[in-house]
Amino acid sequence: MLHFQFYIYNMSYLVFARKYRPQTFDELVGQEHVAKSLKSAIKSGKLAHAYIFSGPRGVGKTSCARILAKSLNCKDAPTVSPCGKCPACTEITEGRSLDVIEIDGASNRGIDDIRNLRESVKFAPSYAKFKVYIIDEVHQITTDGFNALLKTLEEPPPHVKFIFATTSLNKVISTIRSRCQKFEFRPISTLAIMGKLEEISGKEGIKIEKNALFAMARSSEGSLRDAESVLDQLASFSKEKITLDDVISILGIVEDDLLVSLTDKIINKDISEALSMADDFLRSGKDAALLISGLIEYFRNLMVAKIVKSGLEKYMDVSGELQKELLLQAERIALADILRSINILADSQSMFRAIESQRIVLEMAIINLIGATQDKGPASTEKDKPPEITAAVSKPKSQIQPPPQKPVSLKDKPVNSPVSTPKNNAQPDESKKAEPKKIVVMENIMNIWQAVIDKISKAKMSIATYLNEGNPLKVENNVLLIGLPTEYKFHKDVLERRENSRMIEEALSRALDADLRVNFVLSDDKPKGQDVEIEPSISSAIEAFKGKIVNRFRKE
Repeated sequence: MLHFQFYIYNMSYLVFARKYRPQTFDELVGQEHVAKSLKSAIKSGKLAHAYIFSGPRGVGKTSCARILAKSLNCKDAPTVSPCGKCPACTEITEGRSLDVIEIDGASNRGIDDIRNLRESVKFAPSYAKFKVYIIDEVHQITTDGFNALLKTLEEPPPHVKFIFATTSLNKVISTIRSRCQKFEFRPISTLAIMGKLEEISGKEGIKIEKNALFAMARSSEGSLRDAESVLDQLASFSKEKITLDDVISILGIVEDDLLVSLTDKIINKDISEALSMADDFLRSGKDAALLISGLIEYFRNLMVAKIVKSGLEKYMDVSGELQKELLLQAERIALADILRSINILADSQSMFRAIESQRIVLEMAIINLIGATQDKGPASTEKDKPPEITAAVSKPKSQIQPPPQKPVSLKDKPVNSPVSTPKNNAQPDESKKAEPKKIVVMENIMNIWQAVIDKISKAKMSIATYLNEGNPLKVENNVLLIGLPTEYKFHKDVLERRENSRMIEEALSRALDADLRVNFVLSDDKPKGQDVEIEPSISSAIEAFKGKIVNRFRKE
């Protein structure tokens, strides 16, 4: 005996974005300025023959075009409040009106398509008062297509209205724009989207947490349609109550708690914990680019909190708790460090195209962020003091500058450290001032170069990494010229910052027991004395492993 099992599907189900599409001007969310202008034009009978509605996706451009078409063709037309019940309104709402033609500009973009449109414009409407052409994504039409439409658009038949919708107004040629009235649709505010989602949830009997609503509204970036689609998806995903964790799992967004905690680790220079958090994030299967984008937005909010200090809700869509965290962190970091951090994160975003491993890019970004922030207490955040090097390189005992004197010639005096003879034992201060400074030669620098980089790495890894790409070129009057490859301009700019160059000078001065200054230049030249012949076996190893020589030692 055969048994049959039947499944009944609800084929008439409408997604929330369509089910709760606005049907009157008053129902438009966040576009009151457009609704007010169009209602005034309808009341005064001064409707234009062509309109361009421009703005981001999902903010109500096509919905507004349909409402305008109903206002023109309703049985009570012209009216600012179409009834929604007459045959004309019903057919427009359902998208089956013969006199309201919706055209996709992306798939009907050629000159032949526009010629067919020009021919259909000549015919009178079937039963409505106006024939309305709604062309979505109108910027996709080719230049030839636009040119073919110009004459019709300039002098259309009295029974025809054109409504164009676009997300890229600048791509619409100027001759088309000048023939239309333009309305800018704005991104919808987070609070307005949140209110609409709450209304839909109430009508659908969906239980949802407030912070989950807020997360959905904020992640939609001003698009009500996107937020409604997410709510629709979560309503099917969660059987009981929609929570913040549900929203995070569906959208893959970065939690605020993670951004706050990771930023704390960066400010505190806790590199091991910061890298551990990055590892946990990647192991959860999330995209590293998502965390970089989240950090960019977070540091942007941190910058605003540093500058504004009050009324943050005007400048950012974040909860009250997060505002408090931002204000506390802003007291512990300098504005210059925040700006440097944003630049580092922006550079990291572009690196995703060049480096296949997301882990490497994320870890490099975190290390560079920790290197970009300076150790500052709350009382000294406004001062731009260089970091003290205590563990790796101790501060020189004294750096007493001698009075101006004739430069010491290498011919007159040996290169070895000169012995100063005090003039008078009773005047030690004057003898110190007269003491000539120790002359540093290139060989001294090459012998300690790698050791100095290793010491700096213990205090500030990013500076040591950048410095390792350079080479000492020459030293003159105790000023060392360091050359970096021409493609490393960013490295040079970072190393030239006063706090970084001072760190390098202190490390070199300590290692050489001499007062030394550094300058940087973009150059592919090799340091003098390093053009000696290299053994063939070493050359082969360098070529095979794509290596580079970081130091040379003279064999005695």
